[in-house]
Amino acid sequence: MTEKRYNQLLEQCLDLIEEKRLEEALNQLESLYKIKPTRLYWYVVKALYLWAKSQSPGPALEILADKGWHLFPYPGIKELTELYMKLVNSYQDIQDMQRHRLLYLGICKEYTDEEEEWLIEMNRRFIDAKSKFWENPESESAAEYLLGQYFVFHNNVLFFLLLAYMRHKNMPLPVGREWFCDFLNSGFLSENLSPESEVMFVLFEDENSDSMDEDIICYILQQLNKTIYRIKIPVALDVEHEVNLEDTAAVSIDTTTVTGKLHTIYPASIIYNGESIGDNRDYILNYLVQNEWKNRFAVVLTSGTLMDTLCCQPILKKNLERLRNFGTPALEMQTVFGWAGDYLAYISQIHDMDAERLLNMSPKIPYSIVIPARNSAYTLRYTLMTCLNQRYKGNYEIILSDNSTPGNTEVYQLFKELNNPKIRYYRTPREYNLSRSFEFAILHAEGEFLLTLGSDDALLPWALETLDELRKTYPDENIIQWERGFYAWPGFNGGQQNQFVIPRNYQKREFRAEYRSRQFYFNAIFSNSDQMYNLPNLYLNSGCKRAYLKTILEKSGRLFDGICQDLYMGVVNAAMNDKILNIHYPLVIAGMSDGSIGAKANRSHSLKDGETDFLNEMKRMANVGGHCTSVYERLMPEVMTDKSSLYNSILRMIARGIVAESDLECFNFRKWFLDVFHQMDIRDPLYDKKIHYFRYTASLHGKDFLSWFDENIYHHALIQRLVDEEKLAKIHDKKCYKEGTNPAGGQTLDAAKYHVKNIYDATKLFEKLTQL
Repeated sequence: MTEKRYNQLLEQCLDLIEEKRLEEALNQLESLYKIKPTRLYWYVVKALYLWAKSQSPGPALEILADKGWHLFPYPGIKELTELYMKLVNSYQDIQDMQRHRLLYLGICKEYTDEEEEWLIEMNRRFIDAKSKFWENPESESAAEYLLGQYFVFHNNVLFFLLLAYMRHKNMPLPVGREWFCDFLNSGFLSENLSPESEVMFVLFEDENSDSMDEDIICYILQQLNKTIYRIKIPVALDVEHEVNLEDTAAVSIDTTTVTGKLHTIYPASIIYNGESIGDNRDYILNYLVQNEWKNRFAVVLTSGTLMDTLCCQPILKKNLERLRNFGTPALEMQTVFGWAGDYLAYISQIHDMDAERLLNMSPKIPYSIVIPARNSAYTLRYTLMTCLNQRYKGNYEIILSDNSTPGNTEVYQLFKELNNPKIRYYRTPREYNLSRSFEFAILHAEGEFLLTLGSDDALLPWALETLDELRKTYPDENIIQWERGFYAWPGFNGGQQNQFVIPRNYQKREFRAEYRSRQFYFNAIFSNSDQMYNLPNLYLNSGCKRAYLKTILEKSGRLFDGICQDLYMGVVNAAMNDKILNIHYPLVIAGMSDGSIGAKANRSHSLKDGETDFLNEMKRMANVGGHCTSVYERLMPEVMTDKSSLYNSILRMIARGIVAESDLECFNFRKWFLDVFHQMDIRDPLYDKKIHYFRYTASLHGKDFLSWFDENIYHHALIQRLVDEEKLAKIHDKKCYKEGTNPAGGQTLDAAKYHVKNIYDATKLFEKLTQL
């Protein structure tokens, strides 16, 4: 079906809705829903149908949620905006109407005369609101007026700050705007605005931002009794000879003026021979990090554009990070926030513990098996059984870190039931994403050597025994990598369930140790991205000395970081080490079950409309300690596939200073874009949004690249076709693997034929068949 015909049929649906022939409209909409990909305009028409049927805007707003992104005026965005304005108008919410109109006009290159006049009037009101508040900040009406304008102009952070001020002053608070404060890492910002927090705030002025906003930020923070370092716009300074910018930082620090808790610093922009050689703001911030802050970290506020610029400075790559995610290009001059300083101090707040003390703690036992768990008692029971069924006679511990949803005690009840002294139980102080969950868990480990499992994976009976022998032979190795089997739990991924894989033929105690170089790993994934899970991920396929965590921190400025803990850590380890010891010997079985957080994250791109609770759960877990993409990562679209996560992890290495920025020229972005595109599912309800985000990221590479993208990806991506869901369901449920022997002597079996029902049974079968 052509796009023109598709849109004509949707127009017919609109006519049917207008004529109140709702059943006919629904039938046609359902018929069109079988045509994939579902376009944004379809959701607009479906929302109009729901509104007409229910006579309430609620169902319509629900189906429209997250379906569009104001990146550029792509098909459907205008219609989406107009419908949103009508829906919120039914609530008589004039400000929300204005907000949606501003979002749309922010991506338009040309305006009508009426739009131009409206924009002028809106900006006049915004300036008026700021002036009235500045003249009388104790006025409830002035604060409420300004709060409304920050909402209209979609400035979440300043809305959040002003709301905190109004709460502090016991002013009446608006009802119905709570959702506007629910953004990435908003919980972190809230905690540091609280009276109990002694964390400093740094405000960088941006010469392209409204200075009145910066005045208001300073005032609010002072009222909240915060210590503030306000770093002004750089002052141009002509010099007669070349100078080292770092040396000028001390001069700027010496000219600091202090009024109460407000420290005002005047940076310098150095001019030599009529040309600017840069300014010293990055060195000033680094000086403050090193010398001024007793808490060792601070909250940084500035525009999105300046935050990205500062984060790219070599001296700040390891101790500055943006936390407010990228929204749209038009909003990047608005205020965002981040943290600066000591990473361990930052995560100590997130984890509610002394991370530095834990990291520097001397090992107490030889081995720690680390298992983060979330609402997974059923599979976890069998994973723990494999960890307790070890031939190793020495001492070891199992760190069980419970990251379950509030009120869910099943993991704790299992811990109490097993009542084994080897298992040490910890409950996370808040809900975490996967990377933070692993970080919290591994910091509590007391073993000299650490290995991590998921709560549906298995440790083979000889694993610790083998590691102990290897570590005596290779005592200086920080990382050891090994092979793994595979088991798909019953019910996992349709026809993949019960798949059981022994990778190769093994001989007992023949470890076949070898070293793999940095070049080996990157050549492998650059030539075939399917090799990504052969990286040394410090999860399942490899482990490390506890002391190595300090090396990770020193070289990357972080511990567990990135979009996903396994691929990110694999890229980090491959990049940081000249060589890594590998053995061609299995120590674990990778289990995949429907309860696996990682599996859900990787396939969430194919979730249907009624199955998006997991996506909302991921947003909730990002409230504190959430992953925010760097400016480098935005060169690739993050569309929640494992390959997009791989390439984002590689680009994050530039953000952390592990890989040189010049290496960007060596990356084959065309291959990367194709790799990621081929993993996308046209049945994904967010496909239209993702493919246009894809196109936006392509535009960042220049006109030639965008032309290539349009020809090779974009136009193909939007070709609509009839999808037979029943046929696909049958294919999904049909066994997708062949049983038999592979060229390396390994085996693929249907584990159900061997009465295997869980990962513990799988280890017994693995042991029986391999005789290891």
